[in-house]
Amino acid sequence: MQNTTFSRIFVGLMAMLLCIHPLVACNTSHEPDPYQTVGEIAGQPVALGELQLFVDDVRQQTNSYFKKNYSLDAITEEEWRKDFSGESPVDYAIGLAMEELVPYKVVEQKLVELGSSEDFSYRAFVNRWQKENEDRQQKEASGEVIYGPVQYTERVYYDYLNESYQEELAAQLREEPTEEELQAFYDDNPDLFQEFGSVTLQCVVLPQEDFSQEQGEEARNILLQALAAGATFADASVQAGIDEYTQERTFTAEDLSSPDVRAFPDVEDAVYTLQPGDTTDLIQNGDLEWLFFYCETRQEGGRTPFAECRDALEEIYVEQAFDMSLEQAQSSAQIIIYDQARELID
Repeated sequence: MQNTTFSRIFVGLMAMLLCIHPLVACNTSHEPDPYQTVGEIAGQPVALGELQLFVDDVRQQTNSYFKKNYSLDAITEEEWRKDFSGESPVDYAIGLAMEELVPYKVVEQKLVELGSSEDFSYRAFVNRWQKENEDRQQKEASGEVIYGPVQYTERVYYDYLNESYQEELAAQLREEPTEEELQAFYDDNPDLFQEFGSVTLQCVVLPQEDFSQEQGEEARNILLQALAAGATFADASVQAGIDEYTQERTFTAEDLSSPDVRAFPDVEDAVYTLQPGDTTDLIQNGDLEWLFFYCETRQEGGRTPFAECRDALEEIYVEQAFDMSLEQAQSSAQIIIYDQARELID
């Protein structure tokens, strides 16, 4: 009776081991552990899985670099770890990816220094990401309102979570400036809270049915030469043969939100930044026309008094101080790449 019982137990254990063995073999022999540490940034571990996320981000940049420098149309699997004059695609991509990870890891490192009990490991991140997507899927199935995507990609959720860490860090590091510091900041940054006054531009619009790009460039150059010789814009445009295509227009603060300005980045840039006597490059407006602008005059508006913008000024001051502290930490962050990283990254 005892032998029979023992035999059944033995057979049962063997059957269980046979069932488990393929899974164990598959897990340990074929797939690298995405949670293993393959590097460090500012003392914070970088797991294989998160490094792979950022290597995927810079793959196109890596392809472009090796195409330009080594005439590789596309990096093959065999070329991925191949040496080209002392550098390989995998090492180049890992280097770029680790640089991209620096801002993320610096935030984590600063929170750890401040005593945060948050688990910043890649495993904890994956668990949170999967739980977030499960919750969103359930809410969608039950008809609840979902803000944001129904399902986050891993990469997008990585950014999303780090943004929340940044907000937490900013709140902990916030230091209220004194009134003297704010007043000095206001005085040292005269462009802040400077109201837009007006700008008068000569707008040259050359239809593409009448002007090729070369003809447009030639007309612009003739006009610039005439202006340099002392001609007025009106006379210069006649000499360039484009007076009938020129219109003077004055933009005020009320025009800044008009479609004529906001819908065209090149126009908006000229309205905000072009200084008297300056001319833009020739601008292509689709297949319709060539444009360029000449600034006649610019008048600045008044400046919001310190007392009226004090609170908004404080937020800018605090935000800049926080950004500066992060930049300093990022510039000094030590990057360590483990040897096995290049063997494991796809």
